[in-house]
Amino acid sequence: MIIAVGFLAGAVLAGGVGLVVFDKIQDIVASQEKGPALPATGGVPLGEALQHSHDGIQVDWDAGPVPDEAGLDQGSRVQDAPGVILVDTLLMNGRGTGTGVVLTGAGLAITNYHVVEDASDVTVTVADTGEAYTATVLGRDSLHDVAVLQIEDAPSLATASINTDPPDRGERSAAVGNGGGQGYLTAVTGEVTGLDESIVASSGVPDDMSRLAGLIETTADVVPGYSGGPLVDGDGQIVGITTAASQGETAEEVNGYAIPVTIALAVVEQVVSGEETDTVSIGVDGALGVVVRSEGGQAVIIEVTPGSSAEQLGLREGDVVRAVDGQAVTSATELSEIVNDHNVGEVIEVEWTTTSGEEKSGEATLQEAVVY
Repeated sequence: MIIAVGFLAGAVLAGGVGLVVFDKIQDIVASQEKGPALPATGGVPLGEALQHSHDGIQVDWDAGPVPDEAGLDQGSRVQDAPGVILVDTLLMNGRGTGTGVVLTGAGLAITNYHVVEDASDVTVTVADTGEAYTATVLGRDSLHDVAVLQIEDAPSLATASINTDPPDRGERSAAVGNGGGQGYLTAVTGEVTGLDESIVASSGVPDDMSRLAGLIETTADVVPGYSGGPLVDGDGQIVGITTAASQGETAEEVNGYAIPVTIALAVVEQVVSGEETDTVSIGVDGALGVVVRSEGGQAVIIEVTPGSSAEQLGLREGDVVRAVDGQAVTSATELSEIVNDHNVGEVIEVEWTTTSGEEKSGEATLQEAVVY
């Protein structure tokens, strides 16, 4: 089992720390080739502008592991991490925490999609300075678990330094992030044990599955909170964006997984281009304004936002959404995917069953979504 490494505070999901659970698979292997040319920075593509642009993140490789009671490395404090941010999100049922990476001085940044998923507000804190800013989500790629942020009203920010060459197996590596939502950076060290790894992701509810491929595997003891943060090589250069960790209680059982930095930057290029694809969404999608869970092959509403499109339509807590625009809905994921294919202001037809068993249908004008 593999668990995503964002951190939740509050009662959003059971246990309050895991956003997504993964099962590893072997049937899909993705290429880790370098992506195409990326958005320009002063006339230079991002991949070139950030390539070994400075000395990187300063990891204390000689510190050794700092084991907790279960033997997992708690990591050593990182004091110098230019281009790394702490990401805090406001969710309908709690708060979320993760990590991110700054790509341009003007505030273009990336984190994991699952870090900002369902967020109504995103705040980032520059790790090295403690300065906090509001951020907006420019776009996201659910297939690769990447979200592109724009940090607002920030002065010229320190940016990341990357290495676009894939690491070698056996090479030392370190995941740097906001472990456990602690509010500061730590680094957990290990070595690269796999490339082009593939996993299947699930939020823990039936039928809510997605696939991540082309990942870097490391023995670093990644825990919740490291999501969206950098995986660095022995020179402190970013080679990947941490997204998941294997579930376990000992250092031998826990491994980390990261999206290669070239794949992450290719998503940035797609988002900046403004052209949506089957997996990349640009800007803000439409929403009904409900929280839904999967239960017995049905999408059951557990919360309706006051004043939302759903409330105006007549949807209430406990109702079951059967179909949207004629497409059958059997899970929360299906409902989200169908609705999010539409933009703000579009009209959709919803069919649902009330708690009393009455079958209803009606049209709803979609409101602005939080990040789904």
